[in-house]
Amino acid sequence: MRIRVLKTALRYAFLAVISLALLTGRGVVNRTHIEELAGSRLYSLTQWEVENFPDKWLYRVRLLLPGSSLDEQAKVDLVLEYSRLSERERELEGAILKAWALSPTGEDGQLHALEAELARVQDARVGMRNRVEEIMEGLIDSIVFQEGLSLGGPISALGVHFPPVDIRIDHSPPVMVTSPRDRIEMIGGVLLRPDTTVEEMAAIEELITEEKDLSVLVQGTGGVATFPAVISPDFSLRGTLITAAHEWMHHYLFFHPLGRTYGKNPQMTSLNETVANIFGGEVGELAYKRFKVEQEAPTAPQQAQGQAAAAEEFDFRTEMRTTRFRAEELLAEGSIEEAEQYMEDRRLFLADHGHYIRKLNQAYFAFHGNYADSPASISPIHQQLRTLRDDSSSLGDFVRRVASVSSYEEFLELLEDVDAGQWPTIRHSRFARV
Repeated sequence: MRIRVLKTALRYAFLAVISLALLTGRGVVNRTHIEELAGSRLYSLTQWEVENFPDKWLYRVRLLLPGSSLDEQAKVDLVLEYSRLSERERELEGAILKAWALSPTGEDGQLHALEAELARVQDARVGMRNRVEEIMEGLIDSIVFQEGLSLGGPISALGVHFPPVDIRIDHSPPVMVTSPRDRIEMIGGVLLRPDTTVEEMAAIEELITEEKDLSVLVQGTGGVATFPAVISPDFSLRGTLITAAHEWMHHYLFFHPLGRTYGKNPQMTSLNETVANIFGGEVGELAYKRFKVEQEAPTAPQQAQGQAAAAEEFDFRTEMRTTRFRAEELLAEGSIEEAEQYMEDRRLFLADHGHYIRKLNQAYFAFHGNYADSPASISPIHQQLRTLRDDSSSLGDFVRRVASVSSYEEFLELLEDVDAGQWPTIRHSRFARV
């Protein structure tokens, strides 16, 4: 019992260290003028920590009480039940929206029944959330430890790994991205409150565009590397595990040269995010296999055969890359209004083919371009990282190698001994000016 208490005390101490480091390292005290324009919609990182950090502590203390442990099968069953409830919650929310559309007065008896069921499902899901988070954290932590990415020495022998995996499944805050209008470059990212409506997003975008002459986009997020990391409840079980591993990688990189260069330039931001994507994908899939789920239900309704065939013929990735290349060319020529009209025309074109994007502008490409494996990116970084991953003996080896770099030049030097072939030439792009 004493050892167990000691492990927990050490874990809590590490949690406090990371929370303080992440909180003070992101500059949450001085607001910029753009943040002031966001007004009451601005997300409070301090409030998030105050509301969620102690709650996680208190729950872990309760786990020390006799009879609180579960066997492995019980853990699997609990997580699968939580996933089932989450899926049912999303179904009910969709059904309620449809019922409201059919009966705007709210007098439909079916609507009341749906709302009552939704309340029951939400209460049940939230009631088991803490335990499910703990199970997911432990599973990801075990994989991280196997990859050799935890602190060694006597502390590791006690089963306390650093940085610990810590998540909170909750509504993830959207990010307000800004870019100059004459080029595609992310120059700012501000988190907004999760309850910000689409109308409020559009109003904030318009206000900042008028005040600062910037390209602005408020974009939803699936997770944010706060501590604990916030993970959207809208994901499937597989998606939750992948996102949780992705956000943990940001926590890990924070204590290494690569993570400390996040935001220094587009290349280093892209390296951080794409490494996290690769790591999250591999670890999330390994964790998901532990639950032995045959196949998850599709996240979107089944398309008719004719629609599916049309979708297969339409290559979204190619069309997005074509759009970005042309937009960059127009901006390089100084044709800003023409580039913006072109992107809007392409947004409507994509919508005609079943791909709905609320706003397609410089800020959109600046944000999504941070993920080099995204259709919105024209960076060679994903291909370069895949080459390094294939050359590494393990996932842990790959992470340790890339985490040591503090500049894009250092990263390219890391690739010199790898038969990387020829990288794509990037025209009119920040990635070309290294």
